[in-house]
Amino acid sequence: MSTTSEERRRTEAALVRAIDGNPDATSPETLAAIAAFVDVLLDEGLPPEGAVVAFKTALMRAESLHRSESEAREHLRSALVSSCIERYFAARLVDDVRETRSPSLRLVRDEESSARQAPEASA
Repeated sequence: MSTTSEERRRTEAALVRAIDGNPDATSPETLAAIAAFVDVLLDEGLPPEGAVVAFKTALMRAESLHRSESEAREHLRSALVSSCIERYFAARLVDDVRETRSPSLRLVRDEESSARQAPEASA
């Protein structure tokens, strides 16, 4: 058994427990569980579509969502999936940002002074 799949199962179970405890996508516990699960999906190299599919599959295991009326359930699911997507791209943005040292800027007056000196040198 790979440690990645074990970690995925563990974070998925924690996500389901958090959603069953409080399906509100703004709850700190739910957000933390979403972040942990999405981070594992990112570590596995899943593209955005794959992460959303895995997340929706995990949502199907949350019993609290099955007890809601269909309209309320869809609203909760949409909010949770939006949180998943936001976390996915926020975490990817941090990974994609590379620190580069920008070249130093040349002052315009340096060009002007060398242009002034050039005619004097040739005279």
